[in-house]
Amino acid sequence: MLRRLISTGERLWASLHAFLQLPGRPSQDTDSRVQLSALRIVLLSGITLEAAIALHSSWLGLQRGVYYILFIVVAFYVALLAAIRWSTQHQRLSANGLIVAVYVAGLVIATCVRIPEVQRLGYVFCYSAPLLAGLLRGYRLALALMAFNIVPFWFAASGFVMPNLFGIDVTIDTSPLYIHGLLFTFFNFCLPLAVFRILSAVKHSQQHAQRMQDLYEDLFENQGTAVVVCRDDGRVRRGNRLFAQLAGGVIDDQLLSRWLRSPAPEGSAVPSFDAGTEWLVGEGRAQRRLVVRNRFACGDRHYAVSFQDVTELRELQRNLVRSQAEAEYLASHDVVTGLPRPEGMAQWLERQRAMLLPGMVIPVVSCGLGSLRQVNARFGMAQGNQFIVAFANALRDAGGKDSYIARTRGSMLSIALPPVPAVQAMMAVTRLRRALPHQLQVGSGQVQVELALGAALFPNDSAQAAEVMHRSGVAMELAREGASADEVGTPISERAVSRRIAIESALERAIDDRELHVVYQPQVRSNGQLLGFEALVRWNSPALGAVSPAEFVPVAEQMGCVSRITDYILDEVCRQLALWMAAGAPAPRVAVNLSARDLDRDNLFETVLAAVGRYDVPVGALDLEVTETFLAERPERALAQLKLLREWSFKISIDDFGTGYSSLSKLADLPIDVLKIDRSFLLDLPGNARRERIVRSIVTLANNLHLQVVAEGVERGAQLRFLQMLGVDAYQGFLFHAPAPAEHWTPMLLGGLPSIEDLMLPGPPQFGHSLI
Repeated sequence: MLRRLISTGERLWASLHAFLQLPGRPSQDTDSRVQLSALRIVLLSGITLEAAIALHSSWLGLQRGVYYILFIVVAFYVALLAAIRWSTQHQRLSANGLIVAVYVAGLVIATCVRIPEVQRLGYVFCYSAPLLAGLLRGYRLALALMAFNIVPFWFAASGFVMPNLFGIDVTIDTSPLYIHGLLFTFFNFCLPLAVFRILSAVKHSQQHAQRMQDLYEDLFENQGTAVVVCRDDGRVRRGNRLFAQLAGGVIDDQLLSRWLRSPAPEGSAVPSFDAGTEWLVGEGRAQRRLVVRNRFACGDRHYAVSFQDVTELRELQRNLVRSQAEAEYLASHDVVTGLPRPEGMAQWLERQRAMLLPGMVIPVVSCGLGSLRQVNARFGMAQGNQFIVAFANALRDAGGKDSYIARTRGSMLSIALPPVPAVQAMMAVTRLRRALPHQLQVGSGQVQVELALGAALFPNDSAQAAEVMHRSGVAMELAREGASADEVGTPISERAVSRRIAIESALERAIDDRELHVVYQPQVRSNGQLLGFEALVRWNSPALGAVSPAEFVPVAEQMGCVSRITDYILDEVCRQLALWMAAGAPAPRVAVNLSARDLDRDNLFETVLAAVGRYDVPVGALDLEVTETFLAERPERALAQLKLLREWSFKISIDDFGTGYSSLSKLADLPIDVLKIDRSFLLDLPGNARRERIVRSIVTLANNLHLQVVAEGVERGAQLRFLQMLGVDAYQGFLFHAPAPAEHWTPMLLGGLPSIEDLMLPGPPQFGHSLI
């Protein structure tokens, strides 16, 4: 109970305090708010403190029959309460009412109390009106009331006794006590409290003003720019610290132009301090260049100017202008080799067109460095860059001083040979090939140069220089895949180049139109049971016919769309697994190949997880195959990707093991489950002792690392028996079945996991390559 009473009291006190003080931030203590607060203090303190006098006098008046006392007290309290009630909406009216009430009270005392000494107290009561007017209304009304109060002062000084108005007499024996009590409470409490409120507001305002002054002073001194305040005659009134440092000291009351000088040459127009104009300050090495950021008026006949020090900025701009040719060179040349980029060669060819004699052509030869990836994997990127530079120097020496060399791709350099007759173009390309070295120095050793060349003739093969360069690059890719780069200009080469270009043009549309389809080749356990499948991609183009993965996958890698093919295969495999599971078949394990670009992209994990989640397929049913070459070339990146996938229980396989250049010592650190032996090691098995030893070593290594071994490319029974003798875990190849569509395998899977006898059925003679 006591706690509740205390809580109620605290709430009432808080409400009363808020009503009287009108609390707020110092910046909100405006004249009207403070005057309203003082008005409420006077009214409420007068009502409460004089309540005892009012009640006692009214009680005596009723006892003695002087009813006018009760009427006067009620009238005054009604007026005071009304003034409080309407103080917010009608503050001026309430203040005026209080001042009038003071005069009326003084008049009632002077006329209705018939005791001379008490009557003169009524005149004294009127003397408070100017103070109230000054506090609550303003000095004009206060001055007017000061002048008006000469009248009651003359009455009091002359001993004038006011007549009894309306015959009202409220004199009782305790009237002197009541009137003195009224004056005591009003002059000793009500007025001082109001004055204290005004003084408190003034003090708070002064403190707030001082804080704001300190804040503005800090802003002025530390705003990061030089600022100076001047009179309209240009003399400095004050500058901040940064301006004083730039000017070399305090420069008050001196002309600003004495310290600042224009960088414009003599005889030019006189500059002003408008925004954007520049000025110099200081001498010699200490000279600084300032730019006017802003000029604005501040106060009466004063203005402020803010400066920004742009010395370093202007120096940087001069350096940029000075190095513009250097920047253009870097933009148009390869950073590693210093050779021009493809655009530079195209422009050079176009310039040579006008100087070509009839019958003359410019052989454009593209050189693909197949051994660059091996160098990067074995020696690192730095040595790989040195390898490119060494080959570029050798190519420049072989082509002669009149040739033009450019780096057109990461591992491809192109050279435009001097003009020759069209019939001698092949001889020029052959001479270039023979002049190129077979080995280059890398570090402390020699590296074999694996080189593929392709050529096109400008302007015979195309009138557009960029197209000729493209055809040269396509011819190089065909040479890398086994076609002859020496057949420059022959119908065979033209057909090959045209088909390559057609594949490039149709591939992305084929992905969009879902012309690609997935086939599945089984992988068989050593006990004869089905382990799973490898998903392989095929393309039957309406325009190009059957396109081998050996044709379109390298093109997809060069075009940067191989990841779209991977995404398509992942989605298709997961969809097919869901269909098999929905039909009641056990979910087989399906291997999907990932390219180097897949392992290098940031969203690989999210893409794989989304495909599995989209069809509610168990992650254990998906086997992700990666190539050994990429693991060796980008080990940190590959390791991070594979660890994340394996943490989510995806199976990881190394595809084509034994064909790359990775260190076997690093194999133990890789998060892998399956090791696949490349088909190239099985060609002469059994019978080739060297290959037998290699395969036996691979199987032994995998067994020691507790990895599952899958041999791909098994096509003969003798190969199978040899691998079974070595303890290989699973096999894949045409001996069991060629790749076939999913519909081919559905009946077998619905009958349970098939055996090796079920798989070794006559299948369509489809020979092809897997994706990647």
